[in-house]
Amino acid sequence: MRAFAAIAVTAAVASLAAPAAAQFLPAVPNSPQYAEMLAQQEAARQQLVQQQNQLMSLEAQLRTQQALADVRALTVVPRIAPPDTRPGHALPQIDTGQLASIPDSALADSNRKVLEASRPPR
Repeated sequence: MRAFAAIAVTAAVASLAAPAAAQFLPAVPNSPQYAEMLAQQEAARQQLVQQQNQLMSLEAQLRTQQALADVRALTVVPRIAPPDTRPGHALPQIDTGQLASIPDSALADSNRKVLEASRPPR
């Protein structure tokens, strides 16, 4: 959340610095005022670049933190309470008729096909 606030503040400062860099001062080339104006514009441009770099850095940090949080969320294993095995409490019943089953002959046929496919060609 702090990163988001920093991004918002940096964006606001950058938007305020842009108009200052775009101001036009009437000056004659090769005069001290013209050189000063160029120096101010260059300083404002460099400040804007620095602010944009900071903004991109904060955005990258935010994306990294979000990605790490996503990975951590995927690695959390939910705790499943074991069944109550105290006397007088019934254990849960599992209906094995709803489980998938494959006949032994189908498994043997599949195994034969895999072995044939894994042999080098003659």
